[in-house]
Amino acid sequence: MKKILFLVIFMFSFIKTNACSCQIPKPIVEFESAKYVFEGNVISKVYAKDSLIYTVTFDITKHYKKSDSPKTLEFKFKSEGKYTGEWTSCDWNVNKNEKWLVYAYYWNDKLTFGYYCSNSKPIEKTGISKSEQKVLNNANSFEIDRYTFTSLDGQFTNAKPKVDLDSILRKYRDKNYGEEYNENRVDIVIDIDKNGNLISANLTSKEHMSIENNEIIDSIYNLNKPKNIEIRTTKTNFEKDILKIVKSLIAWDKTFIERTKTSVRIRKFLQFYKKTNEIKVFY
Repeated sequence: MKKILFLVIFMFSFIKTNACSCQIPKPIVEFESAKYVFEGNVISKVYAKDSLIYTVTFDITKHYKKSDSPKTLEFKFKSEGKYTGEWTSCDWNVNKNEKWLVYAYYWNDKLTFGYYCSNSKPIEKTGISKSEQKVLNNANSFEIDRYTFTSLDGQFTNAKPKVDLDSILRKYRDKNYGEEYNENRVDIVIDIDKNGNLISANLTSKEHMSIENNEIIDSIYNLNKPKNIEIRTTKTNFEKDILKIVKSLIAWDKTFIERTKTSVRIRKFLQFYKKTNEIKVFY
């Protein structure tokens, strides 16, 4: 019985600490998407009459992002599980007298911020790391066009080609090209400029996927310049055909930092799978 109880507690703890794990955007990317980035002290926390919502007010001690600079800001959040009866392992809360670093943005016309999947956090005990402080001190001078981003850097819109790629793949299926392929998967890496123009494409390799193989442009923002995309040549018919198709896709949607109108140069990884009656692509 003790062993079972220990196992349950262990599993519960594991779920609690891992259920909300996600890729936190690099601070400079979240800075770009935020309306306000500030340090502030929580001077009040007021629950609604039904206790389902609470409002916190920040006294702002330092603004990092150049814009209007309000002295105070209010945010509304769902109350803790003990009030709503809907506790989950993703719950988090803000309390009076805490000091926070906040990356605030508009969602459904309301100003808010996150905790999981965000760089917003209480800092009264830990402070701000030296690396993030360096980003915050220099972020207003950030030159975004110097960089090629990947999904590891932050949250971006998922750009797709302007033409119907599925219809092109169907033509290959209808001509029975798929019967000639021995392998079932081809991985492609592409670079697209900020206007949605295809720059280059080739087969994905470990050199493309490894951060260690990237060239550091600027240690301030912890962003990398991916090395040249041309690394290896095709070896199979499936690779040749898929790469030919991808290189013909010269026009793509622009890629934006989420919640912004800021388009960026992006490196994308595509996966093509041969199935019984079709070739599927995943972006």
